[in-house]
Amino acid sequence: MTPEEAVQVHLDVKGRTMLPVHWGTFNLAYHPWDEPTIRAMTSADQKYIILVTPKVGELIDIHARNESFNWWKDTE
Repeated sequence: MTPEEAVQVHLDVKGRTMLPVHWGTFNLAYHPWDEPTIRAMTSADQKYIILVTPKVGELIDIHARNESFNWWKDTE
């Protein structure tokens, strides 16, 4: 499933906050490791979906408003 398809599924199931998983875990693809999340963020923004991108291992409170930021831009 592409990031754009994942966003569409989120809409289809009437999700509230989208939390992408299994991205940036392994560098096995021909694209940069952060590309799927960047594409998901772009698609989610276009469709007014709240998308949460916690740091690897970061805890989030599902009852709180979680803000996303591009934390991966400072990593190698």
